[in-house]
Amino acid sequence: MLSIAPFALAQKAWETVSESKWQASFWDVFFVDAQHGWIVGSDATILHTNDGGATWNQNPLPLEVELKKVRFIDTKVGWAVGDNGTVLKTTDGGQTWMKKNTGTGTALLAVSFADKDHGWASGDGGLIISTKNGGTTWVQQAIDTNNTIEGIDFVSPKIGWAAGGGGTILHTLDGGDTWMFQTSATVNTLDAISMLNGKVGWSVGAGGAVVATVDGKKWAIQESRVPHSNGMPEPIWDVHFADKNIGIAAAEFGVILRTTDGGITWTPLEPQPVAARLQGIHMISPTEAWIVGDKATILHTTDGGETWDIVSSISELRAVHFHNDMLGWAVGLAGSVLHTTDGGDTWQSQNSGNVFELFGVGFVDEDKGYIVGSNAALAETKDGGMTWSAVSDARDEGHGTAKRIQFNDPMTSWKSAMGSYAMSFGTEKHAWAVGETGRIMHTSDAGETWIGQDCDPMMTGAGFNNLYGVHFINDKVGWVVGDAGTIAKTADGGLSWTPKLQGPTWNDVHAIDEQNAWVAGEQGAIMVTTDGGTTWVDQTVPTDENLKAILFRDAKEGWAVGDNGTILYTNDGGVTWLLQQSPTSNNLRDLVQTPSGQLWAIGDATTIIRY
Repeated sequence: MLSIAPFALAQKAWETVSESKWQASFWDVFFVDAQHGWIVGSDATILHTNDGGATWNQNPLPLEVELKKVRFIDTKVGWAVGDNGTVLKTTDGGQTWMKKNTGTGTALLAVSFADKDHGWASGDGGLIISTKNGGTTWVQQAIDTNNTIEGIDFVSPKIGWAAGGGGTILHTLDGGDTWMFQTSATVNTLDAISMLNGKVGWSVGAGGAVVATVDGKKWAIQESRVPHSNGMPEPIWDVHFADKNIGIAAAEFGVILRTTDGGITWTPLEPQPVAARLQGIHMISPTEAWIVGDKATILHTTDGGETWDIVSSISELRAVHFHNDMLGWAVGLAGSVLHTTDGGDTWQSQNSGNVFELFGVGFVDEDKGYIVGSNAALAETKDGGMTWSAVSDARDEGHGTAKRIQFNDPMTSWKSAMGSYAMSFGTEKHAWAVGETGRIMHTSDAGETWIGQDCDPMMTGAGFNNLYGVHFINDKVGWVVGDAGTIAKTADGGLSWTPKLQGPTWNDVHAIDEQNAWVAGEQGAIMVTTDGGTTWVDQTVPTDENLKAILFRDAKEGWAVGDNGTILYTNDGGVTWLLQQSPTSNNLRDLVQTPSGQLWAIGDATTIIRY
């Protein structure tokens, strides 16, 4: 046994539990039939399925370009357009793509082909270009506007429509040789247009705008009833109809709108399956549809949009918390919450009821927990995350309408409207959240009330710096760190703070007792104090990557993680730090230890690793 133990210890390594297959933003999806579909997005991403979406395959392209739209006329011939005037064509179903010369470097945002020869693309600055030979050559068409043309749709080689900035709608009866303005009934930017035939169509855009036509000439406003998640109506990015009655629209913050009466009434789906921006929609039939969006989002429905399967979705994770060895939560951007009940072997999504960036999470007990994030977000659960409710009010803007959150000092009351970037529980009842412009709020009653604190009453400047890290070792002693070398300590639960400005931006802090603490930050910086913060000493670190989190098991063994999968280890209190083999190249954002001593790190692209 003694001879085996050192070998086993040496073989211990970090392992990947979760990591997203795709890390692109998806802009558009198009199917020619129920089996053959394509998705395009950032980083020249093109995905293809020939089995109805059961599997999606990617053929990497030697390009660095954002692809915005894709259209096919059959299972073999198709086009994709994007930034820098890019037009790509395939004649083998997407196995290979050929770049075409468009004669423009303007970003192309839309494409439409009426047949294998006649096509149009549109984009910034009132640009519409057309081809009569399948995309081999393109010519610019004359239109009397500089408004961006966001959407274009032709129903025949002659008849088409285009939509864009300022509520612009254009119509042509001669293939675009001449374009005529139509009154759209809105001044909102129209981001997409979808024509069912030569008369019936819809266009959607900013401010939740939906306009429709039943004769191809006159457009009327339809009430979209989009939510107002950030106080304003969500922009709608795309729309598609299966027939004259049944349609679906894709919007910001994961909003999905449905209609069964041609848009006379639109109904937002509740709850949303994801909170990411949804940018492309294609209906194959009245029951089957696909939606794609930001953060590699792919959604699929076979019941007309009543329910959606999440085929792919990235969670940009920012914080993780384990209440015990079995129960853990990870939170991140776009309201992401993941939960494990089996010690991290599997993670399931929870609906946070929030669309903002979430940066901190902590639990009082197995059921009661809190999340903090941007836009002053504070969410609460009392059932282990099955449901979350807002304690904060996104529309408050510092007016004190969130009764359980009080910033009573007239000098700092405005900070109630700021966001939070981190949270720490010193005990089951005492927690602190820190964030924008020196924001600190504290609870001493397990989250029932939260009170603002001022870490810089002497006006040294630290109180106006963003705070990114917080760690309390009990109900009295804690540290906060942030921009411009900000380090502040309290020994009385936040009633008074001792601020210091030393070093670069600090992203995290970890203390093992009142005297010994470490901070980690930008460009590989780590400092240590052994006298309670009176003096701080730089430690030598073998990387200049930005470090996002630091943790010490005891006075000797410590870990730090950061950008590009960086993992550091020390067994002498940081006198020497060693780079460790990392299973990921994604940015790592947080690092925690379970009660039994297992280490977990989380980060970009749903990265979850353990040691």
